[in-house]
Amino acid sequence: MRRAAPLALLLTIAALLVGCSLPGQDAETTPTVEAPPVSTAVAPVLEPGVDGCNHRKPPYAGEPKQTYAEAPPDPLVPPTSTWSVEMVTSCGPLTIVLDPTTGGAATASFAALARAGFYDGLSFHRVVPGLVVQGGDPQGTGAGGPGYTVATAPPSDYRYKNGDVAMAKTGNEPAGTAGSQFFIVSTESGGAMLEPIYAVVGHVTDTTSAETLRKLDRLGVADGPPVEPVYIWTARLSETK
Repeated sequence: MRRAAPLALLLTIAALLVGCSLPGQDAETTPTVEAPPVSTAVAPVLEPGVDGCNHRKPPYAGEPKQTYAEAPPDPLVPPTSTWSVEMVTSCGPLTIVLDPTTGGAATASFAALARAGFYDGLSFHRVVPGLVVQGGDPQGTGAGGPGYTVATAPPSDYRYKNGDVAMAKTGNEPAGTAGSQFFIVSTESGGAMLEPIYAVVGHVTDTTSAETLRKLDRLGVADGPPVEPVYIWTARLSETK
């Protein structure tokens, strides 16, 4: 089992977490798209390597992403449905059951970006063992975003749990600010280190997704990129009535 990062490091990360997402860009250079097209990218069957992952780069990774002057249209209707984002990653499938009650506009934005294919070909650019895995940056550096932000702060007494999916923000942005970058809490002890200032958009709860999360976590060294590249081949919005 990989050792968790030292407590001092975790405390520092908890104070500064998590990455960054860009503020809204000028509407004159980033036009609003009223009905983003659904991506047609298809993930192949990925044969795992010795670490349980397949680190092959998607052929469309690195292609420019559409940016927006405001959030794409809200797809979370009807509210009686259960929504999830189904990701195919280098290390296996991830099912993120969305939480519109807690995440509000942040969850709707995350879902709309997935529906538009924004996450296809992006990477998990940051892994902090025992704490979080982070992805969703079109630049792959921790400095990119979709061209806009929304904000839905979590309850002030919220306690993050293993498998929670929340949105990354810079330290000077208001609580609950969300662009496109997200992180997944990889352990219960890691979740306990985080302040309730990151918008909660969903949860990873099923056994298969939990195993994928463990594989991602094992690729981390301290706080930085994974030891091997990890990609989101596809991310699809799914509805269960």
